[in-house]
Amino acid sequence: MRCRTILLLNLLCWPAVRAQSQQDMFDDLARRAEAALDSRPAEAAQLYKQALALHPNWVEGWFYLGAALYQLGRYVEAADALRRAVSLAPSHGTARALLGLSEAELGDPDQALADLREGEELGLGNNLGFEVGVRVRAAKLLILSSSFDEAMVQLKPLSKKKPDIPEIVETMGLCVLAWPARFADLAPEKQAVVNMAGQAAWYGVSERPEQATATYRQLAERYPDEPGVHYARGLFLIETDLAAAQAEFEKEVQGNPKHWPALIVLASLYVRQGDPESSRRCLRAALPLVPLRYRWLCHAELGRASLTAGKLEDAIAELRTAVWLKPSVSQPHFMLADAYRRAGRKEEAQKENAEFQRLKAVEDPLSVPGMRK
Repeated sequence: MRCRTILLLNLLCWPAVRAQSQQDMFDDLARRAEAALDSRPAEAAQLYKQALALHPNWVEGWFYLGAALYQLGRYVEAADALRRAVSLAPSHGTARALLGLSEAELGDPDQALADLREGEELGLGNNLGFEVGVRVRAAKLLILSSSFDEAMVQLKPLSKKKPDIPEIVETMGLCVLAWPARFADLAPEKQAVVNMAGQAAWYGVSERPEQATATYRQLAERYPDEPGVHYARGLFLIETDLAAAQAEFEKEVQGNPKHWPALIVLASLYVRQGDPESSRRCLRAALPLVPLRYRWLCHAELGRASLTAGKLEDAIAELRTAVWLKPSVSQPHFMLADAYRRAGRKEEAQKENAEFQRLKAVEDPLSVPGMRK
């Protein structure tokens, strides 16, 4: 009887003993994996895999497995592990951003940008080096697609933390020059232009106006014929000296008539000064040069200039094209409603104004609908 009681107790206790043994094994694997992560990523990856076999819903395990595989250049496996992490914890910003970095290495820029941006929104933690890596990588992807303004938006937040990292300066230089290129692919003499432009821009966003002014002046004096140099200086001057900025943009398009960002900015300045015909001329020159994803903007600005010139039919045609190319942006709907109203086409004006109101509420729920000045 006593033997049977002992056997029964052993059988009852065995699951708890086995569970304790598995937990001890998991804890040991997790500790060893963490210790190996920075210096021995291959060993860390193997240990994380073993630990995850015991606890497959361990979010941090999937994240650090992805990080180890990313360090090893095994981007397909890294992306798989990181997708598992974000499926288990959708609000894990660093996992989402690291997934974006992996996708960038795999040649999927659109998905990479989507995940990098979502990671930023969710939060990248307190690791400045990681934040720099994410923002610079996103900016580089945007630069290659000629999304220079968006790339600069990625980099500007780093100016508050002032990390001394040359890659930020290089990337910022490509932004302000509007060069859709990889820095490493440029010849040394072109890299020098990019570095000086980037340093000037970095001074500007870091609120060091005197250094920025001096460096932009030096840039224009040293490289007056390089594409984008006068455009970059014009962007810097536009907030403080509009006439000087316009002169720089005019120099840019005179020397580099295919520099479409300068043409578009110059067109905007002309229409603000009551010279819509010069604006229309610039925009027509820019239209065949603008990347397809920004063609809608050129048509919208042509519509704005035509409205200012009183050419209603031209304005309506251009604005309808802009709306067709980019129906999800509110501003072309607003301008098209105005053009229809001026042409006496009341029902069409009401329809476009209703769509403007709907889209504006989505874009900025706190804003008061109206024309951007």
